[in-house]
Amino acid sequence: MTGGSIHVMNNDMNEHLAAMLQDAFSRLMPLLDDASIREVMVNGEDNVWIERDGQLEKTACHFSRNDARNAIQILATMTDREVGMRAGEALFDAAFLNMRVSAVLSPIATQGHAFCIRKLAGLIKSLSDYLPDSPSASPSGSSADQVWDEDFRIPEIVHDRLHHWVNTRMNILVSGGTSTGKTTFLNALIRVMPATDRLITIEDTRELIVDLPNHVSFEANASLAVSVRDLVRQTLRFRPDRIVVGEVRGGEAFDLIQAMNTGHDGCLGTLHANSAFDALGRLEQMVMQCGVDWSAEAIARQIASCIDGVIHLSRIGGVRQIENMIQVEGYRNGAYQTQTLLQQT
Repeated sequence: MTGGSIHVMNNDMNEHLAAMLQDAFSRLMPLLDDASIREVMVNGEDNVWIERDGQLEKTACHFSRNDARNAIQILATMTDREVGMRAGEALFDAAFLNMRVSAVLSPIATQGHAFCIRKLAGLIKSLSDYLPDSPSASPSGSSADQVWDEDFRIPEIVHDRLHHWVNTRMNILVSGGTSTGKTTFLNALIRVMPATDRLITIEDTRELIVDLPNHVSFEANASLAVSVRDLVRQTLRFRPDRIVVGEVRGGEAFDLIQAMNTGHDGCLGTLHANSAFDALGRLEQMVMQCGVDWSAEAIARQIASCIDGVIHLSRIGGVRQIENMIQVEGYRNGAYQTQTLLQQT
């Protein structure tokens, strides 16, 4: 998205809708075109915020209620989603070109239609791009709008360990808070996978950029009543060598650890947690909430038997980093047995 224009990249898309979307977003274009801005947040009429260099700023941008409603409606049409005031249609999520849009319609959003635009990665990073002496990331070929985070670097020993984890088909979780770089880092881990592997990726909203030749991408769709959990189950019938879940947040946690414990090694996923160790507890909670008739200890033992490593990302003062990294070695005496491989002070 450069030069103040939204380009239609799918031949099936309606050029008229694209022109209407361009018009609806015209007031936001200076923000969307600014390479230093990662996210644009519309809280309601004429209440527009941005994230720049990790800090939130209120802008003087004027964006009306009609602008917001029109933009959401056109985006929904172009991405084959339904929005409206019927059950399940007041919330909207979609990846579109080089951005991800999450919206909540009024009156659910009490100050007027609200949405958040996150720029997706225009730069595809490899693990080597995170090394201290790496000059840059590799262009994806479509855009260079995504900010290159020069300060997010990893020691060579961590880089080598992560390569080893992926190459030896260890099951890995990437945890962290919002906007800590989990998806971008997950993409970097995927790039380590050999081209001979058959990979199935499952996402709530498509964000991953995968260039493996034998790759199938699944995206959940609430309008069609297809959940991430449904897709994890379906994936097992697709002869995967590896499974990647863009974000584990519910009952799919149970199906994913079942897959890992039945011969599907080399799986990856992200989840929200406060630390690498806390990620294991969060996974337990998700499994418990899906209604399985297992004790807490049985769930923990299952997790310990299939999750091999956890990488926790954080953001401090706008700078992203690997805060801690653990290797899971088992479950004994009511506790996970782990080895801390990295701990930032």
